[in-house]
Amino acid sequence: MNITVIGSGYVGTTTALVLAKLGHQVIGYDVDASKVEKLNRGELPFQEPGLAELLHELLQDGKIVFTADGATAVTSSQLLMIAVGTPSAADGNADLKYVSAAIDTIAAHIDGPKIVVTKSTVPIGTNRWIKEELSSRIDAAKTPVDVVSNPEFLREGSALQDSFQPSRTVVGGDNPLAVETVKRLYDGLPTTYYACDYETAEMIKYASNGFLATKISFINEIARLASEVGADIDGVARGMGMDPRISPHHLSAGIGYGGSCFPKDVAELLHLAKRNNVKLSLLAEAKRVNDTQIDWFVERMKAVGSLKGLRVLVLGVAFKEDTDDQRESPGIRLMERLLKLGVREVRAFDPTVRSVDDIRWSKPLGKKAKRRVAVATDPASAADGVHAVVLTTPWPSFESLPWKDWAAAAASPVVFDGRNFLNDAALREAGWDYYGVARGRSR
Repeated sequence: MNITVIGSGYVGTTTALVLAKLGHQVIGYDVDASKVEKLNRGELPFQEPGLAELLHELLQDGKIVFTADGATAVTSSQLLMIAVGTPSAADGNADLKYVSAAIDTIAAHIDGPKIVVTKSTVPIGTNRWIKEELSSRIDAAKTPVDVVSNPEFLREGSALQDSFQPSRTVVGGDNPLAVETVKRLYDGLPTTYYACDYETAEMIKYASNGFLATKISFINEIARLASEVGADIDGVARGMGMDPRISPHHLSAGIGYGGSCFPKDVAELLHLAKRNNVKLSLLAEAKRVNDTQIDWFVERMKAVGSLKGLRVLVLGVAFKEDTDDQRESPGIRLMERLLKLGVREVRAFDPTVRSVDDIRWSKPLGKKAKRRVAVATDPASAADGVHAVVLTTPWPSFESLPWKDWAAAAASPVVFDGRNFLNDAALREAGWDYYGVARGRSR
């Protein structure tokens, strides 16, 4: 099929490349001409394992091209897939300005029958609104349009694996022929299709992320209790995860979740519930636990000793490993908290960060605070003179850092493992005082 993917951000670019790899002829459309130029040169605007290589392969094979021309984007394909961002507004609701802009582009250039597929995460009722909006702006007799909801379930750092081995493919719509057409996009993939109406498809996406966020907050709240009674939360999670009704996924205790999906989708679910006079108490509590998990962890750090006036090395700026996405990053929130507590220097180390200007703070830092932030780029000297090291992102490369040399170079070899990722026994042997998240009396 000829497909245009509207939006060349993380989801849009990944989706466009996967569809091209499946044999479709794909156009990636974005209003940002500079981004389009870079993509056509084979330059990704973000980091994702395996995606750069796939982009080069498909550009060379002529299976994909990127454009900033709306007319070309709309008229060249029968299937138009909306994959733009839907960031949270101040009240927690999704901001649909980019979706509205996509509809404007479609309505302005439509030249024949189209199927509009919504890949973006959108509030319940949005797909039905898109259909009504397009129907009111075009001549349905000349240019009939169907709308289909097809939410994405990609994990940053594992996008290609999730795309080529999807857990399920949800397709929502009111025209069975359009639904079947969208299902054929993914022919050849080992997937199970679930067809439903618009609202159910939209809710599946939000409810899935809300449940996973709640699962993370649950294990973090249990970790708070485990810390007091001497239980090993990693052992607790392993024992729980052996039950197939629970599974081990998203049962890793730490400093909380972040990223572009969980915080946003939880906020939007809570906003939707409030608007409909429904109280989602469990989800609200999961959000509260996550919002306070950094403070809980910092209190554990302060119990070891005062942080004021110290130099602290923070390992991890991206919200998770194998991505450069810093949205809602627990590592950044921790650094901001340390600066407020009067830490003399916060030194950041992350494979995707080369300077202080690369760090995307939740709000602008004052001049005095910014002068207390540094970025380490050389692993050999990253820990020189620090009083504590805090791991916030479990990059695989962090296991093989020169920990023994660091212990000798640090002002005091104390490490706080915010992800229970490091080998505590090996670190103690290397000279470190190790503190994890509720790792038990024997650890």
